[in-house]
Amino acid sequence: MRPGQHIDTPVGRTDPRGRVQRRPDTADDGSNGPGPRGAGGTASGRSGAAVRALLAPHVPALGAGLAGVAWLAWHAGGLALAAPGNTGWLMGSDWGASYVGWLFFRSAPLALPLGANPLYPFPIGSTLGFSDSLPLVAVALRPFAAVLPRDFQYVGAWLVLAFALQGFVGAKLARLATQDRLAQALGGALFALAPPLLHRLVGPRTGHASLCAQWILLLALWLALAPVASRPGRRLAGALLLVFAAAGVHPYFVVMSAALSAALVVRLAIVERRAGPALLAGGLAAIALAAGAGLALFGFLGNGVRARANGFGYFSADLATLVNPMGWSRLWAGLPVHAGQYEGFGYLGAGVLLLLAAAIAASVALRRAPAAGALARAAPVVAVALVLGFFALSGTVRAAGEVIGRLRFYEAVPALGGTFRSSGRFVWPLHYLLLLGGMGLAALALGERPRALRGVLALALVAQVLDVRPPVPLGIHPAPRPPAPEWALARGAYRHLSMFPPYLLAGGDPIAPEPELCGPHLYPPDSYLPLAEVAYRIGATFDAAYTARLDPERAIAACQANRRALDAGALDPATIYVVHPSAVARFRAAGADCGLVGEDRVCVAAGRRDAFSEAVRARKLP
Repeated sequence: MRPGQHIDTPVGRTDPRGRVQRRPDTADDGSNGPGPRGAGGTASGRSGAAVRALLAPHVPALGAGLAGVAWLAWHAGGLALAAPGNTGWLMGSDWGASYVGWLFFRSAPLALPLGANPLYPFPIGSTLGFSDSLPLVAVALRPFAAVLPRDFQYVGAWLVLAFALQGFVGAKLARLATQDRLAQALGGALFALAPPLLHRLVGPRTGHASLCAQWILLLALWLALAPVASRPGRRLAGALLLVFAAAGVHPYFVVMSAALSAALVVRLAIVERRAGPALLAGGLAAIALAAGAGLALFGFLGNGVRARANGFGYFSADLATLVNPMGWSRLWAGLPVHAGQYEGFGYLGAGVLLLLAAAIAASVALRRAPAAGALARAAPVVAVALVLGFFALSGTVRAAGEVIGRLRFYEAVPALGGTFRSSGRFVWPLHYLLLLGGMGLAALALGERPRALRGVLALALVAQVLDVRPPVPLGIHPAPRPPAPEWALARGAYRHLSMFPPYLLAGGDPIAPEPELCGPHLYPPDSYLPLAEVAYRIGATFDAAYTARLDPERAIAACQANRRALDAGALDPATIYVVHPSAVARFRAAGADCGLVGEDRVCVAAGRRDAFSEAVRARKLP
């Protein structure tokens, strides 16, 4: 900024010291101005004008949102995944865990914490959050569960919304850099095409619907960076609400949005000197309270489940993650990475790298630098993003997959790494801040040449589309075979469906060291999913699951109780046992009747006389 120069911002003009001179016709919410003044014409004409006035400030963001939906549709082969009755594509990997968690929750009694899922896995119980079932959505739909179709999923609709909001909020962020409406739309589309977002959609290990809500981070960045002309309390209230609501999506977003909200408080209290120490202490305390309250309400805290798990240092980010495509580029394969560092994927993409290079070159050539006031306002957010990016590296720092150093101080706080073991995800705020910074530098250098700015952003967008290529298709699984018709005979006659031994995984790790006790490794991956759906259809509970966390003591106790009952020959007559081949002889020795139902080896207690037990005996195992 040249001495004495005034710069237009979304809410007015800044004086040479960077202070906002608010325009009287702008609002604190980032809109482009007031609606039409006065009234006239027919009622329909006035209503149409009102709708146009309402939508007009958001046209660039709406266009960017459509770009996000189009990006999703391109990589998902259309939007059929959003159909509520289209459930087959979910029956695999983490998608299946999310869907099954919802199936049992919709028939569970409502309780606190919200999202408590006592029927899954039975009798251990868990929460919607630990099955990655989007508690915010599931809890909202729970009152309507009785009237929803039996086969109903909301994951596809959530993905459409996530990609749309990524573009929409991205355009609002771009508006902090430029008031050119087309440039805002192009910038929002660049946010929608961010490789880390698409990365959480595709692949067998990275498909997480909840982690596609990266618009939460964009909104937190907007709250922390947008001008606050008046009533800072409203901005802080919005940040608190975002942190609280993020707990209904994923705890990683709670931490990242809380950290960015803390940057907002520091900016207001220290940089802009509004209310001083009182606002600083009160704001930080309020953020911590909102985060804790949200995590407790949605069942991530205080439910007896151990939050810690192994993997810190394995699921990390590489030092080169921002420029390393890890096979996601058409231009080059990238650098080597350690096996678990897919969690720290942060590739900017050729388009954004081109944008950053062009913006820096133009700024240097034209001798344009950000105003000191703008840099001061952004400093807390930059500091937070750097700290989160540093944590993403974990205690084992790698470059191109090779260990170059170890940070021992994490050993002093083992709960930090154990709770947030996939530390690589914390690189996302830095990724998005660099993208926004590239737009800001480009707008600063080319702001007087709007066509040039649009051209640079359009070129970056095209380069991004041509460069980014997922190495594997979206993890849509083929529609599973329908369950054997004999299963329908069990409805109303049995209360529980049990795998023996049960397939129990928590965070990818087996619950017990003995595979014959709680033995997921005895089965093919995802083999519990079809049986979980069968249990839901016949109105029975189910004892197998793959969740992020489980109470290990309760899980081991349940597995031991199953084994003791078998050894004592005390099989539950209200339970259907789906038995691993290695245990069939033990069930028959306990007096069970065992046979085939479809391709499953099924045993029921001797003496049962009902249609289902007769079907089991009709295909008696030799």
